[in-house]
Amino acid sequence: MRSIAPITIVALLALAACNKPGSDSVSMKNASLEDVAKTQKAKIQPGEWEVTVEMVDQKITGGPANMPTPPRLPPQTMKTCITPEQVNRPEGMFSGGMDGLKKNCTYDSFSMADGKIDAKMHCAMPSGMKIEATNTGTFSPTEISSDSNSTVTGLPGGMTSSSHTRMSAKRVGECAAGAAPAAVSNAAG
Repeated sequence: MRSIAPITIVALLALAACNKPGSDSVSMKNASLEDVAKTQKAKIQPGEWEVTVEMVDQKITGGPANMPTPPRLPPQTMKTCITPEQVNRPEGMFSGGMDGLKKNCTYDSFSMADGKIDAKMHCAMPSGMKIEATNTGTFSPTEISSDSNSTVTGLPGGMTSSSHTRMSAKRVGECAAGAAPAAVSNAAG
């Protein structure tokens, strides 16, 4: 079973990819992912970013008694190219497979101010699955660090999944010639 926690990480990277003049703070309640992206003023630098995601804890309850415990995987590190176009239009990072998030998820609260991130969101998927997630952390133009906690209910067989994911990302240089831009839509699942 794949974790849903990266949803908040993907949303965070996309939202932090904004580059509008003015203050680096935004605070919204009951807002769509796209609305938050359009008003976000935090700045990260385009370029090659190294992203490390670690599943700190994952539990699945409500399944068969003999269901195995999810294995603890080592942290995963990947490099991705964030283009200037993505920095200037972060809401576009939700296209190509992320439309389900745009339609079905809402930030109960979202705040990025003074280098700190604090977000709470929920998703009600057409399948009956519900996701509740929180994300806290820090950001600068060249680094992002966050902890995400999520609970997914309505899984097959009445199962519930909860997870704690830690993400760190840092800009490591310019994008390599011919590097593909960040494939955010593939990172969510």
